Amino acid sequence: MLPPHGTFRRYMMVAGINVIVFYAIWEFLYWVWPSTGYWPTVAWAAAWILGSLFAHFTHREWTFDSDRRLRWTITASMTIYTIGMVGSTACFYVGTVNFGLDARIVWVLNSSLWGVLNYLGQREIAFKARELPEIHAG
Repeated sequence: MLPPHGTFRRYMMVAGINVIVFYAIWEFLYWVWPSTGYWPTVAWAAAWILGSLFAHFTHREWTFDSDRRLRWTITASMTIYTIGMVGSTACFYVGTVNFGLDARIVWVLNSSLWGVLNYLGQREIAFKARELPEIHAG
């Protein structure tokens, strides 16, 4: 039985699919481009953008079952994903270049941190259920 729409458990289930897509894109770009210098970070940012587009639609349908207009959810989601991309790319760069940690370890840690932050933004802004005005009989 699936948890209710909009819950963190449902988000994590759908995010599992999104993480596989994101990781596959990143791993492909990491393989194609040089694995030194800033290239792993560029691969992270590019995979984040492509993965975010995919994630918007999966979360819209499966996590939050949003009744908001597509124009609103895609604009709000992509704004949240863009903020996440900037922050997570900076964290990825610091972890791999400044601290010299393994790119895949930084990938897992970074995805986990920014995944939770993304959930909060998506739930509270992009896919937040609209409250209908109360109708008073009178």
